[in-house]
Amino acid sequence: MTDIKMNNAEPSENTAAAALAETIDFAYIFNQIKAIQDQTAYLNSAIEGLTLMSDGDSGECGAPGNIQGQAKAQALGDVVRCRETTNQQLLNFYVTVYNDMTS
Repeated sequence: MTDIKMNNAEPSENTAAAALAETIDFAYIFNQIKAIQDQTAYLNSAIEGLTLMSDGDSGECGAPGNIQGQAKAQALGDVVRCRETTNQQLLNFYVTVYNDMTS
């Protein structure tokens, strides 16, 4: 396997960069991408927690309606959106490392 070589580091970073370069190879990058793909426990936990919450009133007798249900849906959407943004950033990082290794 090909190891990444980092030559652009500042002198104070050379030792850390050299140690990192020795541990990163194609298998490491692909394993990290697979780990990102397999990370769903956070989402399952969020869904379970939101599912256990009450949806609130039905809106009868002048009640404002299903406000809690709307809040649950918004919270779930926020959790998924934030986590997917993080996943995309991690994937972009690994793509950059991969491209640097193959160039």
